[in-house]
Amino acid sequence: MPFKKEKILIVDDELIIRELLFDLLTDEGFSVELAPDGETALKTIHEDSEIAVLFTDIMMPKMDGITLIHKARELNPGIVPIIMTGYATIETARAAVKEGAYDYVLKPFNITEIKTVVNNALERNRLIQENARLKEITELFKISENISAIRDEEQLFRFILNAALEHTQAKRGSILEVVEDGKYLKVVASTGLPSEFNGKTIPVDFKTVSGIVVKNIEPLLIEDISQNPDLQNFLIGLKNTSFISVPLQRKKSEFMESHPLAINEQDVIAVLNVTDKLDGETFSETDLKVLKIIANHGSSAIENARLIHEIESAQREIVFTLGEIVETRSRETGSHVKRVAEYSKLLASKLGLSNKEAEILRLASPLHDVGKVGIPDAILNKPGPLTPSEFDVIKTHTTIGYDMLSKTKGVVLQSAAIIALEHHERFDGNGYPNGKKGKDIHIFGRIVGIADVFDALGVERVYKRAWTLDEIKEYFAEQRGKQFDPDLVDIFFSNIEEVLQIRERFPEKD
Repeated sequence: MPFKKEKILIVDDELIIRELLFDLLTDEGFSVELAPDGETALKTIHEDSEIAVLFTDIMMPKMDGITLIHKARELNPGIVPIIMTGYATIETARAAVKEGAYDYVLKPFNITEIKTVVNNALERNRLIQENARLKEITELFKISENISAIRDEEQLFRFILNAALEHTQAKRGSILEVVEDGKYLKVVASTGLPSEFNGKTIPVDFKTVSGIVVKNIEPLLIEDISQNPDLQNFLIGLKNTSFISVPLQRKKSEFMESHPLAINEQDVIAVLNVTDKLDGETFSETDLKVLKIIANHGSSAIENARLIHEIESAQREIVFTLGEIVETRSRETGSHVKRVAEYSKLLASKLGLSNKEAEILRLASPLHDVGKVGIPDAILNKPGPLTPSEFDVIKTHTTIGYDMLSKTKGVVLQSAAIIALEHHERFDGNGYPNGKKGKDIHIFGRIVGIADVFDALGVERVYKRAWTLDEIKEYFAEQRGKQFDPDLVDIFFSNIEEVLQIRERFPEKD
């Protein structure tokens, strides 16, 4: 008969009782261990995590059954204790149940009762284990959910480390990122380490735990690191000899492995280390399993964050490049859109918009004239004055730009659509295309309207000279409350030194 997975530990100082229960339970297919006293029982429980039921006499020399139950629960919280006692001490047995025993059986034994109690105890153990697994899954789901919401790489590393420390009950830990094409590891997050370790780099080699993990792409569970002096010297001040080191691995891609530009991609993103477990305990295989799950979620989140960063960087480059193309077509320069972007962000920040809003405006403003791609060259670049009908055509670049950009879903391009449509509206209502007035004009449109005109007046073109700063100030003073939002004009020119610094950073290209 094959033995059932769950094990039962029989503890009694009487050999005949132990042998009787052993025969009875093994005949039923149970795997049974025997111990003559509490100390031997605790050693067995410590060494064998599959002990599910503890069958113990209540009255034994050295250690009584109640004390054994309490200590056994410390080693294995899921173990289900059953007390054995005689008729004369039934009240004691009931008291033992109050102290944590699941049930009790009376001597002399009833075979049917023993089977029933054992089966009930095993079912209880299975429920405890299932609840523990459910709790673990719930906690790990929360970790995954929280990790996926973080986009900043530094915050991600800190969150991963904190989650690892919390779920393994460790007091010290670190994350070392693989840098410089896999040649070095850099400490990017740490807890319990001296401050001088932050930012420290070490070579990727076989002289450190983290280096070994990167080289082998395998986790390490070390029970006694003191047996390796080189590793112990690296971990200065290590209080506990037990240690876990887990790689945060890059996800494999069949396409990228064969792609010529992927030759420098490293298999390991970083290494997660934990040590110094609470109460000086040794890390277990369960701790290793939890860390591997955290590392798996963490590596995915880091790769996603890096990908999003790359996409956003590419989008920014596309927006600025498109803006430069439009300006070049209308005989402006690419520096114009960069200056307008920076002026707009500065004015938005000084007005009190959030950092996020100011950055969105900076990214969106280069497309304020994107609708000019729909204007014929003969009109757009006409050397002389425009006729009224030609100027009406020029005005349509606002609606053309809006129609081009408004169909997108991203916040940057949606903002760009608003700017394209409203940056020629006037505060007094005499602008175009819709004659909006005052604060009915979107704040982004009012800001870019000022930044665009300020920059256009201050640069030389084949058809005009560059205005002096005094001339520009005089024009804005005259148009304050007419063409431009008066409050924004005041804020802009009260920060003119910063505005001029931006102009110097992005000079006209020859």
